[in-house]
Amino acid sequence: MSGELPASLRAGLEALAAAHPGRALGEASSRLTSHYRGGHGTRLDAAVDLAAYAVARMPATYAAFRAVLDEVAARVDIQPVSVTDIGCGPGTAAWAVADAFPGIATATLVDAHSGMIGLGRKLAEAGPRALAGATWITAPMARHLAEAAKTDLVVAGYALNEIPPDEVAGIARQFYAAATGLVVIVEPGTPQGFAVIDRARAALIAAGGQVVAPCPHAGPCPLQTPDWCHFSARLPRLKAHKAAKGADVPFEDERYSYVAIAKPGMVIRPAAARVLRPPKATKPATLFRLCTADGLQDRTVAGRDRDLARRTRKTGWGDAFPADP
Repeated sequence: MSGELPASLRAGLEALAAAHPGRALGEASSRLTSHYRGGHGTRLDAAVDLAAYAVARMPATYAAFRAVLDEVAARVDIQPVSVTDIGCGPGTAAWAVADAFPGIATATLVDAHSGMIGLGRKLAEAGPRALAGATWITAPMARHLAEAAKTDLVVAGYALNEIPPDEVAGIARQFYAAATGLVVIVEPGTPQGFAVIDRARAALIAAGGQVVAPCPHAGPCPLQTPDWCHFSARLPRLKAHKAAKGADVPFEDERYSYVAIAKPGMVIRPAAARVLRPPKATKPATLFRLCTADGLQDRTVAGRDRDLARRTRKTGWGDAFPADP
């Protein structure tokens, strides 16, 4: 199953959960889930609240970011050695970056919440060298970005949805100014999360960026409200996560929206088309809803077309689609 946590992070989260009574962790997890689904921020003042956040959200956020970085790595020529994680929380995106790009040597992680910084630093002690020796900064993202040093890769996971909508474009432009290679932004796969991505994407393109993924083009998104662009990553649940949520299902599906933008001059290979929904498979054919450079298209692959059916058999939601089906 994709999106599985590194062993050291999984062990750290299980140990974190074990340090709190199960009932208290469950109650904190319920509050967090309610706030998250409602699109609201939540106060994380108590240690049990921070633990519940890490146990409930780090695996899902990691799975989404890891899926995005796999796609990015296939679409652009880059081997980053430095990363800045803005609005880092407990450092989830940086963990995914370190796993996707083993050449990462230096990491800077920024968050306004000192409790998150402390938790992230503790979990990172057993992580890859770049994380164990990372620079952790407690500061609002705008203040840090105004003074930020250049870095190969700037990432932000589930962070821009916490700022006023009219500030998103300006912050995205600051991300772009701080990056020498790539900007990768991931948000919840909700209409509100996608609206954030859409604003950031427009600002990054206007600043001169090249769209790496998921879009096959740099034009306006062809999806119209109430539809929105989002994808899904399946991840295994930790024992502690199942206990905190009172859940029996061993996995969950994390919905996310994202954009990856490269600086000018980098070699990119955008998808010719992107599958926007789970393909609809019937006995005679499979229907793919696609985003292409020419807009939205519905493609049908007939089962009798054995060569094409074989080529697209494992194509799923979020995948690139063949250029010449």
